[in-house]
Amino acid sequence: MINLDDLARQANNLEPLPASTVRLAGLVGSQHADLEDICEVIAYDQALTMKILRAANSAADAGESAVSQVHEAVFRLGGSRILALAMSASTRWMLQAGVPAYGLSEGALWRHSVAAASAAETISFFAAESLPPETFTAALLHDVGKLVMGRFLSPFDLQMIYRAQSEGGLDPLSAERQILEVHHGELGGIIAQHWKLPELIVKGITYHHTPGEGFDIICDAVYAANLVAKRIEDPSCIAALDPEVIERLGLAESRLEELAVSARQQFETVSNRYNTE
Repeated sequence: MINLDDLARQANNLEPLPASTVRLAGLVGSQHADLEDICEVIAYDQALTMKILRAANSAADAGESAVSQVHEAVFRLGGSRILALAMSASTRWMLQAGVPAYGLSEGALWRHSVAAASAAETISFFAAESLPPETFTAALLHDVGKLVMGRFLSPFDLQMIYRAQSEGGLDPLSAERQILEVHHGELGGIIAQHWKLPELIVKGITYHHTPGEGFDIICDAVYAANLVAKRIEDPSCIAALDPEVIERLGLAESRLEELAVSARQQFETVSNRYNTE
């Protein structure tokens, strides 16, 4: 049987994020940071500088003239998009890996993560409530806990989880928690803490299946983004959003189908940007 301490230890053994990415995550969510602070962090990371300049000059983001300076790119893209680019560059290699224990082939987790992040960005335009800038990143990383669980789940563990569902009548999340003492969202939160990410991102990951337990709008947004992502990947998926989440986000039920269509279009744009196809 999996030991909870072993899972936590494995989570803490993951390679740390680059210092620039961690610093950006703190700045984007800070009320006291400004664009100059963000530019200073980027300027000392050559790889990130190049990535951000390319994004600012892409067909989707380009204005009347090309930008060649970091501060111009940051002004054009905004802090939330900058953080998303930095985080994707830092974690894509991990999220691209297959997770056979969850039936995920190579690249599947990354595609779902990008779909969720795209949905989160779309939800921000449909919700009456303002979403924090960390929402996109929390949605991108919401299933990171599956990576660690996937390394430990044996055929016996999988069989026990399956039996907890088929014979015990538990949903997948409750089955994980009963058999493993932790579900993948909670483990993802441990990983985010290990990476020294802001508390809001930790919350969004930890409670993306149980938003009512997180007591924050980011939990509702990441929960909704996860379900919309499943609809993006499989149009026949009919998982309904929790009415309480819809109310807390200030979404109009009459526009949920429009939201799903817009999220799909955003995913296609972002997929091209990140070459996920």
